[in-house]
This record gives sequence, C-alpha cells and structure tokens, in this order.
Amino acid sequence: MLRQILVVAALVGVLGTAQAGSTLEAVEYAAEVPLVELVIPSAQGGTLRFAVCGGCETQRVIMPSSTGYLVNNRRVTFEEFAAAVATAKASTEIANRSLVGLFFDASSKGLRRIALVAPLPQ
Repeated sequence: MLRQILVVAALVGVLGTAQAGSTLEAVEYAAEVPLVELVIPSAQGGTLRFAVCGGCETQRVIMPSSTGYLVNNRRVTFEEFAAAVATAKASTEIANRSLVGLFFDASSKGLRRIALVAPLPQ
C-alpha cells in the first residue's frame, strides 16, 4: 500500500512539474474535407474551393507556390497531386471514401499543405 501511495505521489509530482513549464501554442489549423467537396485549381497559385461537408458553405483559399502536397503520406508535386485527385474522383467508390486534410498557418491563415488520403489502386 505504501508503495502505491509513493508511486502516485511521484507521478503527481512529475505531471505537475511538466505542466508548470509548458505552454501550448497553435502553429497551424486544419480542416478535414471530403474529396467530393474539393475543387483544385488547374495550376499552382490558383484558388482552391472546398466545403467541410455536403451542404456546407463553400470556402475559397489561394494555393501559394509554397504549398506542400501529400498523397497517402508521400510528398508529391502539384501535378502528381492533381493526377491523384483526378484518379480518386474518377471512381465514385474511391471518391466517397477519400478525405483531404487542409493545413493552415495559424498566424497568416495561409495554406501550408494539402494531404489526400485515398484508397488508390497501386
């Protein structure tokens, strides 16, 4: 029993110390978007249109040249990203099972990266 009390006291001390010196600061915000609610521009630097749900208001954001692109957690070029989006949208089944993560800078609100998660054919 004494051993359990000492372990709990030690954990409380460690957690209290860890929390006292740390401050969390948001560096980016994210939105999860169904692929079917996403319209990408034909070229980098264009306007991306998206809605976070069917029937939700459409949002617009510029895709700056600094935007990073990922497909299933692999870095790709804009052209490869656009091709993967087109492939996924070509199949209703794949499109309905696919999501896009949009990651925005917390201070500037600019788009940092866009990530497609889709069950694409190998």
